[in-house]
Amino acid sequence: MNYILENEQWVAQIKSEGAELCSFTNKETGKEYIWQADPSVWARHAPVLFPIVGRLNQDSYHYEGKTYSMSQHGFARDREFSLVEQEKQRLILGLTADKESMEQYPFNFILDIIYQLHENKLIVTYKVSNKDQQAMLFSIGAHPAFFAPNIVDQQIQEYHLVFERPETLDRHLIENGLRTGETKRLLENEQQLPLHPKYFEDDAIIFKDVQSKWVSLVVHSTGEKLIEMSIEHFPYLGIWQKRGANFICIEPWLGIADSKDFGGNFSEKEGIQSLEAEQTFECSYEIKFH
Repeated sequence: MNYILENEQWVAQIKSEGAELCSFTNKETGKEYIWQADPSVWARHAPVLFPIVGRLNQDSYHYEGKTYSMSQHGFARDREFSLVEQEKQRLILGLTADKESMEQYPFNFILDIIYQLHENKLIVTYKVSNKDQQAMLFSIGAHPAFFAPNIVDQQIQEYHLVFERPETLDRHLIENGLRTGETKRLLENEQQLPLHPKYFEDDAIIFKDVQSKWVSLVVHSTGEKLIEMSIEHFPYLGIWQKRGANFICIEPWLGIADSKDFGGNFSEKEGIQSLEAEQTFECSYEIKFH
């Protein structure tokens, strides 16, 4: 089922499956800003990554003497969320632990995804509640794919990422979904990153500890800004484009893929969040559409 948020100028659609943003359009122009999930290329729009971000080493982890299996980015993106609350410009969809989730993830959680439309801005809030009597371990992140016309092949170089401030950033390399431990410098006190097909031959670009509060996707030749996305309070940032696809993913994360030599102890996983019993965690990001 699709839920709709709208104001005088903008319409957002969110799917109950995965609580996934699947459309954001301008009423006047009809322009679509979200990738429309062509199944022959990549059949998702903007999946929610929970309770892990990225891939686990051997697709498994250890917790309190037991081994659990989980596929890349976790299970929330493939689960049906329930309607918690809906207003014209605000929506809350919720997912609760059940027998199926406990087989992969032994924590009693409630995950609420809150969408709020304000003028040309969509505010997305993750609310994680721990209903256990022990600390709960989790990661969470966003994976929105922004529709970018004519990006295929060499034309991807028309698109630049523009950070709020100059950055010095190393790319953390991955192989088969796992971090290799190697890095490669992509920005040296620079504010713009021109995108290039070669960057995505080895999967996503992963940055750590970006200092900027926001990043924009800009068409270099015209200066047109497509979107501006807040990334403050998210220690990891992923950038991904699938070759031959008209989209760019900008992904703020609270969590990261395992390294290829990680032993699998869930409590020692890089980027893992710990939430005490009966406590609630919230974080938000914003997308401004131009």
